[in-house]
Formats: sequence, structure tokens, C-alpha cells
Amino acid sequence: MFERNYNIISAKYKKFLLPTVILSMAMYMSVIIDGIIVGNLIGPNALAAIALLIPITGLFSTIYWTFGIGGSVLSAIAKAERNEMKSRIYFSLSIISLLVIGLVIAILGFFYIGEISKVFSNSEVLLPFVIDYGRILFMGAPLLFIALGISYFMRAEDKPHLATAVLISSNFVNIIMDIIYIKFFNLGIGGAALATVTGYLVGMIFIVKYLISNDRETRFTNIFKSKIKNLKEIIFSGFPPASGQLFILLKTFFINIIILSTIGEAGTVAFAICFDCLIIASIPIIGVCQTMSPIVSVFYSEKDFSGVKFVMRKSFKIAIFSCILLTIFLILFPNIILDIFGVTGINNIIVGEEAIRIFSLSFIGTSITFLMLFYTQAIQKKLISFIISISQGLLILVPSAYILSHLIGGLGIWISFLIAEIGTIIIIYLITIIISKKSKGKYSGILMLPKSKEGSVLDVTIKSSVDDAVGLSEKLIKFAEENGVDKKTSIYVGIAIEEMVVNTIKYNSDSIDYIDVLSEIDENEIRISFKDSGIEYDPTKDVVTEESDFENIYVLKKIADKISYARLIGLNSTIITIKR
Repeated sequence: MFERNYNIISAKYKKFLLPTVILSMAMYMSVIIDGIIVGNLIGPNALAAIALLIPITGLFSTIYWTFGIGGSVLSAIAKAERNEMKSRIYFSLSIISLLVIGLVIAILGFFYIGEISKVFSNSEVLLPFVIDYGRILFMGAPLLFIALGISYFMRAEDKPHLATAVLISSNFVNIIMDIIYIKFFNLGIGGAALATVTGYLVGMIFIVKYLISNDRETRFTNIFKSKIKNLKEIIFSGFPPASGQLFILLKTFFINIIILSTIGEAGTVAFAICFDCLIIASIPIIGVCQTMSPIVSVFYSEKDFSGVKFVMRKSFKIAIFSCILLTIFLILFPNIILDIFGVTGINNIIVGEEAIRIFSLSFIGTSITFLMLFYTQAIQKKLISFIISISQGLLILVPSAYILSHLIGGLGIWISFLIAEIGTIIIIYLITIIISKKSKGKYSGILMLPKSKEGSVLDVTIKSSVDDAVGLSEKLIKFAEENGVDKKTSIYVGIAIEEMVVNTIKYNSDSIDYIDVLSEIDENEIRISFKDSGIEYDPTKDVVTEESDFENIYVLKKIADKISYARLIGLNSTIITIKR
């Protein structure tokens, strides 16, 4: 009669997915549009100068990814563990660290932009462009770090629409101001950088709205309460997914050298187009990854491994399917992509079509490796996350491209991208086998989840009705007795279930349809987890008596040895523990 239907998780996933995909689209498509505007209004030298500073923008991305993703995931985990102070410490440390690093970068850019620019450009023609663009880019670092860093905490706090608004507004204003600053104010390439800063200044409106809102769950605290260990935890948690940005830069640098020496300029043009195609593929991939990450981190912390599996299955299906569609299109119509980017010349077209067709075959593998990268980060498998990142981004690709380019020429370079993805997937599989053997079967499968004792877990979804509450109570009493729990304790467990569910129904009236109930029995205790999407309500804070309106909670508190509550990703999460 009772089984898990995943309606609550599915609804939460859908709520996160669309805004996050739109967020990814705004982030990546604006890069392409921005480049088109700059190239047309200023010229190729401006585009070249911006390209020379890609290592700097990549460094910026690495910094705010590290503290934004690392801090938000750890903050969500701390909430799941009912440690509100620790959650606030991670939030405060992350944002203050971003502010301090941003200010240091701004100061360095103000005083040493000339020296820094010479590191990236030895061309007398391009150097003035690099200096003009770099000076304003460096000065805007604190603003960019704060806006993008806090947006990760918004998503983890069930405010994905607000996080989306930050990026969409910033990039929309950036594109508009590009035209105004460059075409009408004649600010040149400096105007392009100023447009970026102006965009994030507008995006800060939504950041301020979030910071002053009364319903904000994560708040600042005195960072002196924190320890160096907390800062290290943030960095170690956030760097593996963020390090991908660094590896992309390094791999691009080395691959460009190999392409130029093997194919020449036509190869460089082809690689630029392939990289833009990868950006398009990254929109759904990153959207799915950032949707999945906070949900998985919470459910994994609460030992809801069935929920974790559901989320990951859904994520793999969406990411892989979207990449299959894009790959089919690129294989069939590479000429359309070349036309969009204005590629001309027979040699460029021949090399470009071959490159796009072969390069696109790696996208399905990219979706798998990226999902596993974000997944291992979400469940705090930091070393595995780092291994995935460096294998996919650097260690397999560059040697493969170098060797194959000498064996079969330019064709080998494009094949090496597919080899890098396949090789990384094989490494992930081998790691899961090693973990399973070392744990003697305790952890298994590609997701490395712990196995439950046969029959010790009851995972169900019930409708928001008293009849279902009573029915589940009876089922759980029988379930407890079948797992060796004495009759008296089994009855307590049944009463606890019924009282909690009935109280949830009373408090929410008609605002919820389903309640997830996960019961687990071990040698020492019975642990019952409740999740619902209703109004925020903490049963542990009620001061109740036998005669009060909440007599259900009064009975529950008498029965339970421990009751803990947290509001996680917009869900009420209550855990009741009864000792055997």
C-alpha cells in the first residue's frame, strides 16, 4: 500500500532546474554575444586582448566557485546536521574571504596593471588594449566576487529565482552598456570592461534584497568564532569543481600549441568554434549539476540514499539526453555552425567540419564526468572529485593529443577529447570498485552509497490524510517487530509516526499533498525522518502541555528520545530518534 513516490523531491528538482539552466544560459551565452559586440564595434585587436586575459577571468571564476560552491554546500550540510552556528560560520567566512581577496586584486590591478599585462602580452600593438581592459576588470573584482559568491547560497537556500535574477540582470545590462559605452561614449575596450562592472553593480540590487530579507535562513556571524579548519574545509570542498576552470585554461593553452604546430591557423579557428560548441553543451550540463548539488548534499547528509539515487538518475537522463541531441545536430549540420560564426575559406571549412563532428562525440562523456565531479563534491568525496577534475581537464587530454597528433595528424587532436572523457569514466569506475573492495561491500555502485541491512529500512510517501497516518502507523509497528524491536517500543514508534503526521497535517491544512517518511532500524535505535514542503514549522520549539492545541506534539515529545528539525532547501525536515 505504501511506497516512495518521490513527488516532493521531483517538485523541488523542477523548481531548481529551470532557473538554474536559465542562469547557465545567461552566463555562457552572454560571453558569446559580448564577444560579437566587441569584435564588431572595436575590432579584432580588442577581441585578441580579451582573449589574452582569459587566464585572469578564469582565475576569478576559480576563486568565486571555490568559496561560493564550497561554502554553500558545507552550509547546507551543517543545517542538515542541525548545526545552525556552523552554517553561519561557513557563510560568513566564504563571503568575507571573497571580499578580502577581491580588494587585494583590485589594489594590485590599480598599482601594477602595466606589469601584470606584460605577463600576458608581449605585443606592442595589443598591450594598450590589455592594460585598458585589465585595469577596470581588476577594479571590479570585489563586486563580481560578492555578487556571484552569494548567488550560490541563494540557490542552496531555495531561492534559485533570486540567484537567476542576479546573473540575468547583470549580463543583460552588460550587453546594453557595451553598446552605450563603446559606440556612444567612445570608451573603447575599457568601456567593455566597465560594462561588465556596471552589470554586476545592477545585479547587487538583488543581493541587497536577499541580505535584508526577513525570511533569509543563512545569516552572518562573528568570524572570530571560526577556526582555520573551517576555512580549509571551504577551500577543500569548493576547489575540486572550481579547479576545472584552471584545468580548462591550462588545457586550452597546451592544445593551442599542439594545434598550431600540427594544423596551423585553420585548426585554431576550428578549435575556437569547437570550444563555443562546448559552451552550448555546458548550459544544460552545468544547470543540471548545480540543481543536483544542494539537493544531494542534504539528502546524503540525512542518509536518504533512495532520494540521492532518484536525483542522480534524473540528472543523468536530462544531461545525457540534451548532449545526445546536440551531438546529433553537430554531426549532421556542422556547416550551419560555421556559417553562424562567419567562417569562410575552403581549408577552414574542411578542417572545421571534421573537427566539430569528432569533437562533439565527447559531449556525452562530458555530461557524465561533470555530473560525477559535482556529485562527489556534494557528498564530500574531495579527493575523488579532484582526481576526476584533473584527469578530464588535463592529464589524459594533453598527452593523448600530443601523441595522436604525431601519429595521425590533426584528426588525432579531435579524437583525444573523446579519449579524455572515456578515460576519466574508466578511472571513476575503477575508483568505485576499489572503494567497494576496501569497505568489504559496505559501499557499492557508481554512486558509492552505503548498503542498508536487508529489511531495516522502510521508505514511503503518504498522502496528507489522517487515514494514511493511521495506516502507516500500523505498518511501522509491524515493520519494527519484524526487525527484532520489542512490542512496547514498536508501539511507541507507531504512535510517534501517527502523532507527527497528524500534527503536520493540522499545521499545514490543505497546503501539502504528500509527506515522505524514512524509517531506519539499527542495533541501538529507530530513526524516523519526515519531509514535507509545507509552511516552515519547528515542532521542537513548541512549549506544549497535555491540554494544549498541540497535544500530538506533547505525546511525541514524551515518546521520543530526540527530536531535531531543520528547514532544508525549502523543505521541513524533522528527525525523531527512539532508543531500542
